[in-house]
Amino acid sequence: MIRPTALGWKAVAFVAALVAAFYAAPYQNLYFMLLAFVVALGLLNLAWTLRNSAGVHGEILPIDAFPAGASAPLRVGVDSGTRLGIALTTVLDLGPHGRAHVDFDAKGRAAVTGEIAPMPRGVYAVRGAWIESSYPLGMLRTRRTIAAPREIVVHPAPASIVNAGGGAAGIAAAIGCASGSDQPSGVRDFRAGDEIRSVHWRATARRGRPVVTEWDAAAGEGMEVVLDRRAEAAALEEALCLLTSLVLAARESKERLTVHTQGLSRTFGPGHAPWEELLRALAAADRLAPDGPPPPPAATTVLRLPLARAKVTA
Repeated sequence: MIRPTALGWKAVAFVAALVAAFYAAPYQNLYFMLLAFVVALGLLNLAWTLRNSAGVHGEILPIDAFPAGASAPLRVGVDSGTRLGIALTTVLDLGPHGRAHVDFDAKGRAAVTGEIAPMPRGVYAVRGAWIESSYPLGMLRTRRTIAAPREIVVHPAPASIVNAGGGAAGIAAAIGCASGSDQPSGVRDFRAGDEIRSVHWRATARRGRPVVTEWDAAAGEGMEVVLDRRAEAAALEEALCLLTSLVLAARESKERLTVHTQGLSRTFGPGHAPWEELLRALAAADRLAPDGPPPPPAATTVLRLPLARAKVTA
């Protein structure tokens, strides 16, 4: 596809003015020479623009889910064969949410990287992707469609948990909640910000200094979480950030995590559903009315979100 740019349309208007002047003015030879020069320059520009992008192929590589408020890499694989492509641009069109660009020169196979600007939480459909060029004069733009992912997932920004231990169970312990399948893994010295309820009083008496209990997930069990989306908007966002922290921690430590919420009740992790499915669900989660359906039933001992009082900062 080739079309004029804004500068190109101005050039078309200028040529039209020259044609009108050629027929209206008495100095036709002068206008004929000027008109011939402009038309020849336009044809040369057309040939150069087409040649510059001829044979260029590419694709936008998979885009991993990334947190809200953070940028993400936009990686593009291109192949221009033996030609040298100058001032090429890869465009990822997200519709009303804007476009991401990668500018590059290419010869042969190459991988170029740009950046997707920070975006709010959500699942964004990709409307299209292409390689374009307006080289050399910027009057015409060629566009070649390339393959791209169908959507971009922007999951909630993970919460920052004070004094969180290792894994998802460590996060649950840091906010003063049992996970339903956690087991004490040992004790450590008391640190600023620890809950008084986590103090191991017998060990404190023996050692003569305050110590607290550390928790870890039971082998092969993992954690279980209930997310009730019948909450105020701020409380739901806080809960989603906290749950995202649990997801990322469980994925890092290769634990399993079972999540129950309206419309979803699955176990994720090794041997179960992929983490990408859960991150997408968190990215797309919306608030339900107070009289909406409850989340799927679960044991009373599991971690329930939103928390009544969470020591969480987004």
